[in-house]
Amino acid sequence: MSSYLAEPPFATFIIMLVSLLMAFISSLVNSRFVPREHREKLRALQHRIATLKKEKDDNLKKAKSTDDKKLLKKARKQEKQLLQLQSQMASLSLRQMRVLPITMAMFFLVWLLLTGSILGMKLFESPFIGTGPVAYLPWISGTMDLNLFYWYLLCSFLFGTLFSRIFGLTGATK
Repeated sequence: MSSYLAEPPFATFIIMLVSLLMAFISSLVNSRFVPREHREKLRALQHRIATLKKEKDDNLKKAKSTDDKKLLKKARKQEKQLLQLQSQMASLSLRQMRVLPITMAMFFLVWLLLTGSILGMKLFESPFIGTGPVAYLPWISGTMDLNLFYWYLLCSFLFGTLFSRIFGLTGATK
């Protein structure tokens, strides 16, 4: 038996609002736990890696076409430098992962409230679970029916990207 909360347009908007709220809270937690200096250092490293990679590729290409041993040696040196920078970036990125348990706990709690089940175990009947789709998207051959999972996923990507940009959590160019 499905309730009106499991049918469009109610379910569509409820899940969209839940997704918006989750993305906002997740971005807020991330911005509070990861210092601005850390994010700026990571962004600078990304820029330096991209610049060095382009320079190394250009030098390697030129060295192979002109058979220049000195330039080839320089390209190999740049490759070692690139590996060191990538290693630094990986360690900085791992430090950002300390907020993952917080956001995962929030997600599991919200998912439990939306679906009444967690990790495949049904705990209670949720008014948001119905037999039909919760959203429809225009598609090439008519409409695409989206169930709760896919609609939440789509909204989550949209709002997650939006709030990451607003809070300055991504490598957006200035």
